[in-house]
Amino acid sequence: MYVTAHRVGAPMGDEGVNSFLHLHGAQFVWPDDPASLPERNPGALEERRTEVPPGGNRVIAYLDVLAPDGTGRAEIDAALADLGAALDGKANPTWCEHGKVTIRFGVEPGIEKKGLEAKVAALTELGSAVDGLLARLAS
Repeated sequence: MYVTAHRVGAPMGDEGVNSFLHLHGAQFVWPDDPASLPERNPGALEERRTEVPPGGNRVIAYLDVLAPDGTGRAEIDAALADLGAALDGKANPTWCEHGKVTIRFGVEPGIEKKGLEAKVAALTELGSAVDGLLARLAS
């Protein structure tokens, strides 16, 4: 499973969060290092939510969550909470592994300059978007 959420800014100034959920299927063998999956094999698009039409937008902040299909929301929430608690002093962008969940998170320099509180707010917002897609999948 690859779930991604981006806070994006459109050329005309609109901002919003676009999120996408991809699944790999029951026969997919989860790799030891899933870091390249978003570019190499994101899986089949199953759900999406777009607040800003895709195309030509700048990415203000992004969150990628990689985990085997069927990974529970509680495990993903725990991984996001761990990252949020350890975000101070982490590189931007940063990677985090929590059990079988791998997370990549980054923000543009303007958010980075605002400090930890702004980064945690971005992570929280994008984490909520990810959770929303996972909830739709579970229903």
